[in-house]
Amino acid sequence: MTSAFQREFEAASTPLLLVEPGPGLHIVEANKIYAAATMIDASKVAGEKMFDIFPDNPNDAAADGVANLFESLNVVATTGQSHAMRIQRYDVRDANGVFVKRYWQPVNSPVLDDSGKIAFLLHQVIDVTERHVKKSAA
Repeated sequence: MTSAFQREFEAASTPLLLVEPGPGLHIVEANKIYAAATMIDASKVAGEKMFDIFPDNPNDAAADGVANLFESLNVVATTGQSHAMRIQRYDVRDANGVFVKRYWQPVNSPVLDDSGKIAFLLHQVIDVTERHVKKSAA
């Protein structure tokens, strides 16, 4: 990662996760806001497969977060175009490994190298859980 990109990534006010586009979708880095929002230790996820760190909730038979996110990332990797997902329920694990219900508004984008080829996939999320739960209860 270039130092200018690195500074912008770390200083961003939105949760960002940087992923390698190849097989396994290995995590390159999570900014502090992403780590806090998803309840992970950013220093321990670099190099790990994205869906090993963020699996579907096994207690939710309707969980489709992994499939939908994989499809979106694949669209970005094959087209080179950003892809905004619909609001997605994608539960995350807390420090005790217990899944916590979360709703996200994800946008996935390519990060190009100097030659214009996709170097990374940038996964940005906004936690819309509170808004979604209130809307559903109304």
